[in-house]
Amino acid sequence: MSQGISIKQDRVASIDVLRGFAMFLILSTQIGGAPIFKTFVNLFGPEFVAATAHQFSWTVPGVNLMNVAQSLFIFVVGLVLPFSLGKRLAQTGKRKTYLHIVRRSLILFVLGTIAGGHLLDFKLETFYFYNNVLEYISIGYLVCSLLVLNTSQRTQWFVTVGILLLVWAIWGLIPAPGWEGDRFSTEMNIGIYLDRLLLGPHGHPFKGWTASLNTISQIGNMMLGVLMGHIIFSPREKTVKCKMLFACGCGMLLIGWLWSFVFPSLRRYMTSSYVLEACGLTTVLLAFFYWIVDIRGYTKWAFFFIVFGANSIAIYMMAHLFDFRLIGNIFVGGICSHLPPAVGDFIQAVTAMAVMWLIMYYMYRKKTFLKI
Repeated sequence: MSQGISIKQDRVASIDVLRGFAMFLILSTQIGGAPIFKTFVNLFGPEFVAATAHQFSWTVPGVNLMNVAQSLFIFVVGLVLPFSLGKRLAQTGKRKTYLHIVRRSLILFVLGTIAGGHLLDFKLETFYFYNNVLEYISIGYLVCSLLVLNTSQRTQWFVTVGILLLVWAIWGLIPAPGWEGDRFSTEMNIGIYLDRLLLGPHGHPFKGWTASLNTISQIGNMMLGVLMGHIIFSPREKTVKCKMLFACGCGMLLIGWLWSFVFPSLRRYMTSSYVLEACGLTTVLLAFFYWIVDIRGYTKWAFFFIVFGANSIAIYMMAHLFDFRLIGNIFVGGICSHLPPAVGDFIQAVTAMAVMWLIMYYMYRKKTFLKI
């Protein structure tokens, strides 16, 4: 077995909780028709809305509630790789494991295209390779899986650090040809230049964002999850693992914050400082969940998140394909029409979330899981 595979095969409940928490954040801020956080904030009036607006904006440069969820989700994909690949390798052998990796990567990419509404788009000029987080997961999963299967943990640490330094070097040392403005401008920068060079008009539909360099950063994001996965699936004592995760998380936060003074923390461009801050925050959160759930044994409170985490791809696709607010309005639409708008919006958001959760709960009880 490769040195890059963790050998301990215990189920870690806190990872399911973390995955479900990430999906809850995505559903609550981005898709599915259940903007719980925004509608809750609106209950407290304009001043509170203004004070918290930075948490719900894509234009905020660094880590916030709106944009950290996707980084968290990608981190969790990497987190379970040492466990899942080690188990599959032992059961099916290397050849079938490689075939599974390629198959899963292709399916994730196709699902991303479906979620973006472009699967049957026969107009080449409106076809995009990057529609949402699934395309990044597809590529990251392929690269990180190959690294886990074929390299040692030490090599994986070096590769991860190298990725972060490479992204910094490209942004800091290579200006976009013909552009003399701000190197992080949303009009032109090295990331946008590379997208136009490599992907033409088919990169993504989001103005000012980058795809090519972001893909490299997302691989680094996922690899940080892999490295933390080696810790959590190691044969060490649980309390030791918890302390190591907490220390690594705080270390990433500190390094990312210090680095941001010379290499700004920008979610739009997935800069290395942002990746470290987002993954540091996620690792601290993982350590907390691990202590509460796997060490202390307090699991009942986490069942809400576990239900989402058990079928994360299924609910992610459903939330892209259906507006659950419309479904929820079948039950509360009449009542909400007689309430103040802010109250009605919050009730509708909570109801939409409840509909999504109940569907996932039904699948959970029936042991129906979308596996790729």
